[in-house]
Order: sequence, then structure tokens, then C-alpha cells
Amino acid sequence: MDKKINLLLVGYGKMGKIIHEHADYINGEVVAIYDPGNKEHDVPLEEMDLKKVDVAIEFTDPKFGYYNVQKLLHRKIPVVTGTTGWFTRVMELQKQFVPKDHTLIYSANFSLGMNIFYDILDEATKLMSQSNLYDVYGLEAHHRGKADSPSGTAKILSNIVIKNIEKKKKAIFNLNNTEILNHDEFLFSTIRAGNIAGYHEIGFDSDFDEIKLIHNAKSRRGFAYGALLAAKYAHKVKGFYNFNDIFRKIISE
Repeated sequence: MDKKINLLLVGYGKMGKIIHEHADYINGEVVAIYDPGNKEHDVPLEEMDLKKVDVAIEFTDPKFGYYNVQKLLHRKIPVVTGTTGWFTRVMELQKQFVPKDHTLIYSANFSLGMNIFYDILDEATKLMSQSNLYDVYGLEAHHRGKADSPSGTAKILSNIVIKNIEKKKKAIFNLNNTEILNHDEFLFSTIRAGNIAGYHEIGFDSDFDEIKLIHNAKSRRGFAYGALLAAKYAHKVKGFYNFNDIFRKIISE
């Protein structure tokens, strides 16, 4: 059996609790929890005794994600983060912390299925770019308590569309009552309701037919398993990685 991996959970909301419950999937053990506002787990990261920690898994609020990761890297703890809304600042961290001496794995979506979905959409949009018959749209739905809108995954999917379909230059996430889409724009709609774990759809519509590509998360457990697999990988490597760039290697192992 692999050596036990000692985990620090940064954030103890729904995702943190599911990761805790399934930590043994990678022979992991949660040895510390940081959750600001929770009296049981609110000792600041700078003051926590983290000598036993092998990897930190961070799922918090977009306002705090960058600073949490920064503090953890400063203490040379490998980090897996799924907190979205700050990834444009990863380059700042690379300037502060030499990647060959530190480890960061980040993603808007740790679902292995979604990362496969990215590749499927990449191929589909390359084909669609060759035809003027189809128009494209996007739809994402999450639970009503999700902090960011649109989802980080929706932004990634829209970027794949824009990269590959030459006639589309911009995704519109909010369309007001008087606004009409330009030909080089496409609408990516958002739903927030109930306890939806995560639904993403890209559709291609023509006068003759409609093609839909759908990823529907049945529960948050898929995200937790992906994050745990990323933590297992982070325990062995150095460097800064987007999960999508390494998930094939993780699957093969």
C-alpha cells in the first residue's frame, strides 16, 4: 500500500466535508482543518502547526483563494485548489515562488469526466468551425448558493468555443431585455437553483437539427475524487499545473 498522505483541508464547506469523508480513496488522512468563521477550525494558517501536512486541498471563497494559496506555498506545502475567480493571478505566484521548488495544482473543475468533456468539445468545435449551418450556445446550472457566476467551468468552455470557432469572438453571460446578439457573439446562460451539483451544456443549432454536448454531475463526489487524485499527484511532483494538463497522466496511473 502507498504511504499515507496527511492532508490539510482549507475550507470545510460541502466540498471539504466530502473530501474528508473519502480521503481514504488515496490512503489519505485529514490531520488539520482551517475554516475561518468556524470556531473549531479558525486558527490562522500562519499560526497552525503544519509539520505533519503533506498536501493542502483548498476550496474556499474567491476572495480568499489567492491569499490562502500564497500562505501555503510560503510554507512550502503542496497545494491543490478548486477555488475559482483568481486563476488570472497564477503568474503572480510563479514570480513569487519558483515552480521547481513548490507545487500547485489548480482547476475550476476537478471532475475527471469534465476534463474529458473539454477534449470532446475541443474536437467538436473544430468541426463546427468548418460549417456555417450551426449556431452555438451554452448553458450552466448550479446550486443557488454558488458564490461565482458564471462558473469557472463555463468560462473554460466558452474559451474553447472562441478558440476554435472562427466566427465567434465573445461569450455573453448576461443579456438584457433590449440587447440583441451580434453574429460574432454567443449566449452562455446561467441558472442558480436548489442543490444542482453542476450542469454544463453546449448546443449547436441549425435549421435542420440540433446537437447537444452535456456534462451533468450527479453529485459533488466526482469533484472530490478528482481533487484527491490531484493531491496524491501533488505529493510526488514539483511545479505549477492546471489539472486539465495532467489528468490523463493521473488516469493512467
